[in-house]
Amino acid sequence: MNQRIQFQEKLRGILDMARAQQNRVTTEEVEHYFEEEQLTDAQTELVYDYLLSQKVAVSGYEKKGGRITDPGEEEKFTEEEKAYLKDYERDIKAIRPVSGEEQENLFQKAKSGDALAKSRLVEGYLSTVVELAKQNYHPEVFLGDMIQEGNVSLMLALDMLPEEDADRFVRREIAQSMQALAEEQKETKKRDNRMVEKVNELDAGITKLTEEMGRKVTIEELAVFLDMPLEEIVSVMQLAGEEIALPETDPEEVLHVPGAGKMKEELLDGFEDMKYEKE
Repeated sequence: MNQRIQFQEKLRGILDMARAQQNRVTTEEVEHYFEEEQLTDAQTELVYDYLLSQKVAVSGYEKKGGRITDPGEEEKFTEEEKAYLKDYERDIKAIRPVSGEEQENLFQKAKSGDALAKSRLVEGYLSTVVELAKQNYHPEVFLGDMIQEGNVSLMLALDMLPEEDADRFVRREIAQSMQALAEEQKETKKRDNRMVEKVNELDAGITKLTEEMGRKVTIEELAVFLDMPLEEIVSVMQLAGEEIALPETDPEEVLHVPGAGKMKEELLDGFEDMKYEKE
């Protein structure tokens, strides 16, 4: 089987594994899953970034070059975010902080499944979630969504506490879920932008070809004129809400290809190129 196809199947497999684990996977699991491929560090990092773009938190991986907001940069938040933050911080301010000694006792009880201990830990970490949301702030993600994502991750993390360094584990899980949300939003925006570009390109092509031919053009003629696959044109027109008549096209064979999976394609290309270099 072609190496590219094999690797693509591997990507689907690790993504399915993460979905079955509440959108979480560890670096050890990823490395073990791709052990036979003998990936380089650069290739492995591409896999991690792809998983983040699919809103999968990769425990043990910290994305390089991410944007960290300093505590004094709150002026960069939108007015809506500032208002949300003010109300939210006022609400959680009434919660009694958890001391270091109390936290250790709560961790021990939580590891045994004590629901009350977990509830108290959630209260104690709410302010930490806010600080981590500020640090991992990305302008494409509403700060409130980042905080809520962190709160969900907090509750999930308390269900799988390790024997040691529980506090560090919880903080890392919260931060990584926020990074995953940011990557997903960035990838979604890229796809949306690519789709807008495709729609504009298609619209311009239809106008120009219609003027040149003096009549309505067929999709087949448009595909030749734009040097674009027929299936891609169909997908773009469908998403744009256009009526399409394809008497010779089997609807089951129409693929949704424009823009989707661009990051995966880049990952596959990177994998293939580096494979050749190794050989």
